[in-house]
Amino acid sequence: MDHGSFRADDRLNQFSDRDDMWGPLLFLRPAKQQVMSPSRVLALSGLLGLFYGMLGNVVLALLAKAGPGGKPSALVMPAILTGMYFVCAQLSIAGAWNRRARQMSRRLDWAELTRRPSPPAREDEQEAE
Repeated sequence: MDHGSFRADDRLNQFSDRDDMWGPLLFLRPAKQQVMSPSRVLALSGLLGLFYGMLGNVVLALLAKAGPGGKPSALVMPAILTGMYFVCAQLSIAGAWNRRARQMSRRLDWAELTRRPSPPAREDEQEAE
């Protein structure tokens, strides 16, 4: 990978390391050295998609009253948003998180294998902690 992709990963990880960005879903954030599994990303996406999808349903229902069209199914908007959130998260935040987690895990494994102290973290990893 080129240097630009590492910078993008660093920025995405800085964003995802902030507790306030997770809000009430902070309990779903894995440890930094733990890979973010697709099932975890789906749970996050499902919760966000359900919440914002239902808000979208309210807006669509209000628009349907004003217009001549019919009201769509209540599951359409949450399903669409859940799918979109899942794909976007897998391609961005989860990808960057998993690359960092694998690198941190390899460092810890190497330190344990060689019985040496863990190598120092990069500057951006220290800032995130």
